[in-house]
Amino acid sequence: MVQVALLCAIVGLPRSTFVVDIDTDRSVAHLKKDIKDENTVDVLCDARELRLFLAKKDGAWLRDDGDLDRLIQTQGILDGMEEMRASWRLRKPSLFGTGLFLEEDVVHVLVMLPPTMPGPQSEPTTVGNAHSASQLVLSMFDKVSRLLWEIFSRLPILQRDTITVGGLTIPFAPTMWKDSSLDKFWKVFRECYSDADLAAGAVIALPEETFILGNDLLGSHIYIRHCYPQLWNTCLDTFECTRHLVILGSPGIGETYFCYLILLYLARDGKTVVYETGQRKMRILFSGELVIQGSRSDFDKILDLCETFYIVDGMKPQDYKAETILVTSPRHEIWFEFHKFDCGRFYMPVWTEEEIFQCRELMYSDRPVNDVKECFRKWGGIARYVLRYAMDQDQQKLFDETIAKVDLKALIKSHGKLSGDDKLISHRILHYRVNDDFTEQGYTFASDYVLDIIYQQLYEHNRAKLVAFLDASRGFDLYAVIRGRVFERYVHSVLPQGGNFRVRRLTVGPKHITAGVNEGERKVKRAVVDEDTKTVHLPKLKNVVFERDEQVTSADLATYLRPKASNFESVDAMATPNILFQVTCARVHPCKRKGLCRVLDLLGKPAEPRLYFVVPPDIFDDFRYQAYQHNERKKQKDEDNIVEKLEQFVMEVSYAHEIPRIKEAEGEDPMKKKVKKVQDNVTREKCGLVSE
Repeated sequence: MVQVALLCAIVGLPRSTFVVDIDTDRSVAHLKKDIKDENTVDVLCDARELRLFLAKKDGAWLRDDGDLDRLIQTQGILDGMEEMRASWRLRKPSLFGTGLFLEEDVVHVLVMLPPTMPGPQSEPTTVGNAHSASQLVLSMFDKVSRLLWEIFSRLPILQRDTITVGGLTIPFAPTMWKDSSLDKFWKVFRECYSDADLAAGAVIALPEETFILGNDLLGSHIYIRHCYPQLWNTCLDTFECTRHLVILGSPGIGETYFCYLILLYLARDGKTVVYETGQRKMRILFSGELVIQGSRSDFDKILDLCETFYIVDGMKPQDYKAETILVTSPRHEIWFEFHKFDCGRFYMPVWTEEEIFQCRELMYSDRPVNDVKECFRKWGGIARYVLRYAMDQDQQKLFDETIAKVDLKALIKSHGKLSGDDKLISHRILHYRVNDDFTEQGYTFASDYVLDIIYQQLYEHNRAKLVAFLDASRGFDLYAVIRGRVFERYVHSVLPQGGNFRVRRLTVGPKHITAGVNEGERKVKRAVVDEDTKTVHLPKLKNVVFERDEQVTSADLATYLRPKASNFESVDAMATPNILFQVTCARVHPCKRKGLCRVLDLLGKPAEPRLYFVVPPDIFDDFRYQAYQHNERKKQKDEDNIVEKLEQFVMEVSYAHEIPRIKEAEGEDPMKKKVKKVQDNVTREKCGLVSE
């Protein structure tokens, strides 16, 4: 079973789009009933009298854009569109496919009302009979009354025909209207919450029968993520030097709910706000007690007031003097042009595990803990799929379908732009790495689960491109974490197979005194003295992924031990009896002394322990001795006896190491051009690595 959100529009009735959430195992007859239930004002007939048409012509869906109102009032709009039979199931392939990947920003269903409005039930009458004639007049009067009520119920209920905001008076346009449910929502936001209610980790619970933006589909609860208050303060600080801001984040992590929280902050401060959302294609004006909805062309003059706040959720904003905050997923067509001029840019982080389980306890307690843990292991911090859809098997299948579609080219494309145009890849596979000040550090994989599956697919089926990616991605800060993690998996594939590797011992000489930066300051330094490069041979090792200490202590000789946990101590792997491996693509990679001591204890405190920093070819020659650290990340001056015995080496794992296996796997002659390209320097352009 899959639940779909169908965007519907009523033929001949402008501004009539609405959404119906329905399961695909339901029938078109059920859809008709839901449409009537959603539109008790517009749909006065029996649900069975509705005619539904698939809003698709020549294979293309009807776009939900500025031309929609004109098109649905155009004669012949239904020509060429398929009428949906009441008995059809919505999972019928010719309707909405599987329902998993419905196209966005389009209308899915057009609703045709019957040609006449329903009149009151009456007994059959005969033409010419006076009594029946009066019944006919009454019936006609009732139809006209209903029609007039339908028209006037949509008009605004105001005592005046103008709006005054901030000393500016504008006419109340025909495209504007009021909604009592929205008034109720705004009144609660203005009056009912204190600073204590807005603390990180709290839940804003609206009163009974009050819903976010007056829409019961949006619910009545807002979980305040730990980053929300600080991010809002960052926005306010940034407005001191710029009037436009963009906040980007992976879909499903709460961007829209942050917009709602911004409305709450501004409501409490008595600010004038125009809120615009891509989902509803409309604007809402909030100012004091005044709440008015309008089209996307309304309130322009109010938006040109410097004291107005313009909050835009998930769509391209227009340029006004108002202080503007665009909150969106990373779709270039929405944010990129807007942010080029006088605009700050920040990033919203994905959810932490702490946030996930706190929100589960407060709002999703019906989700079993183990199910949430498993979803988090796969999806990472995407709350939409870890919490909301934790028990929805059809939504969870999306993850496996995404993984199955990944190839290196698609991965690089999504990583270079992280564009919503390729949503199957971008936000499910790669996440932003966000600093404490909400700037970004590049990208990383959504989870270790994602990395393992993608790497295995590439290693088994597309190894040449895997090696080419590792070679070509060097020197790009944007790709540093991705490259580092892929290289680590690559090393874990290569080392257990054994072979010859270039190594160099890293040593630190005697202490000597140097002048400091400031006058009179002295620093104690050690001279770095590296030995000549040599070649070592590793035998083929038994490959073991361990979870428990006893798997290490009881391991046989010549065993390659890799921890299952990604945050294991100070090493990435061990080889019995005395070798530690730390994989890195960085020239500086200090290790924590305490972690090294614990690992050496697990190996039985070998007499001649060795620590190999395993690096790619581009940093092998420049790699130097690495200092040890306390847990507080302070340099350790007096290493204890265990660590003092530890000899440091740098080991090169070259990409040529994989060439024979690539040739064998692909069945190609060693001299063929394709293999030679991998062995040579592969250009960044051929890998699709183009910096922004």
